[in-house]
Amino acid sequence: MSMTSFQFDPSLTREFIDFGYSLYREDRRRIPPMRRSVALQLSPDYPFYKKEGNGHKHFLAYQGRRVVGRVSALVNAALRDDDGTAVGSIGFFECVEDGTVAAGLLDAARDWLREEYGLRRIWGPMNFDIWHGYRFLTKGFDRAPFYGEPDNKPYYPDQFERYGFARRRTWNSIEIRGRPQLESLIARGKEPYALLLDRGYRFVPAGVPDLRADLRKLHALISRSFDGFLGFTPIAFEEFEQLFGRLRYALARPMSMFIYDDADRLVAFAVTFYELSEAVRAMKGREHPLSLAKFLFYRRRVRRLNFFAAGAIPEERAKETEIGKAGLFYVVDQALRHGYQDIIFALMAKENRVQGLFRHAGQDAQREYALYELNI
Repeated sequence: MSMTSFQFDPSLTREFIDFGYSLYREDRRRIPPMRRSVALQLSPDYPFYKKEGNGHKHFLAYQGRRVVGRVSALVNAALRDDDGTAVGSIGFFECVEDGTVAAGLLDAARDWLREEYGLRRIWGPMNFDIWHGYRFLTKGFDRAPFYGEPDNKPYYPDQFERYGFARRRTWNSIEIRGRPQLESLIARGKEPYALLLDRGYRFVPAGVPDLRADLRKLHALISRSFDGFLGFTPIAFEEFEQLFGRLRYALARPMSMFIYDDADRLVAFAVTFYELSEAVRAMKGREHPLSLAKFLFYRRRVRRLNFFAAGAIPEERAKETEIGKAGLFYVVDQALRHGYQDIIFALMAKENRVQGLFRHAGQDAQREYALYELNI
């Protein structure tokens, strides 16, 4: 096995990208990322590379002339652990089912992070930060992936664990089908929702009429709500808009909302997407007129929702108004009113208090994910 490293090399970048598609060629359930988006993330114009203190090195593993693995060692100067320790990350990991190849890739990334930046703690998988792709799917490989879900080979977690990585945090996703099951889930939120309405709180659908203005609101709310979340790093609105500017294609507007308190302050949000796995899969990673036509065709057939994210600012959480229960009630009630009875509640941290509502409703997770840590 041989190894090549690079930063911005057009030929090697092409091999790096191509391997991420060829490895999954036989997997018909795969939702391939858009080639243009991946290429942009690996180009010197991408915002990550322009931030002071950031660094990176990409690695390709070969057997003969055949690429058998890839990985990126990434330094985000703003990434800190809860105790203030600087953390490096390992991202864009793809590898054949060969422990020797995986160990070689992880060796190269680890050594570069340690020798070039003196880092002693590494998280993975993480592409740049938690705004981008991170975490491995660890349970639920028997289910078709949904759009936005970590999607990896089943043996990747084992390759990391055999190398010495340990789980740092775990998330899960729960899919609920059927009106009775969904009504059971939100039963405890009906009263808090009514009480907040009586107090003068407003629940306002997102994206109406100005999606860009709502993107600014969402950026501000996420920045405050998720501050302190493991791995959170702030980003400018322009970068946020670049990442989420295509929301207009996926945003389930009646089921996405902002909450204003009785003083008309913006205090919470919820984002729900139409589950677009079939539509995006049909594009096969390409963005040309035919693939876009396929996307729009399948987009009209969507009958499943992805409850993607929700949060409240710290001051609102401190009031203990049960705004989380009220927000969940609003979203699911709107979904039922609009004829949707299949919802994925995506990527919830296992320690999140909302998990209690699912346990009370007798709903178990079907999918699980993990972020791994290596101390060196």
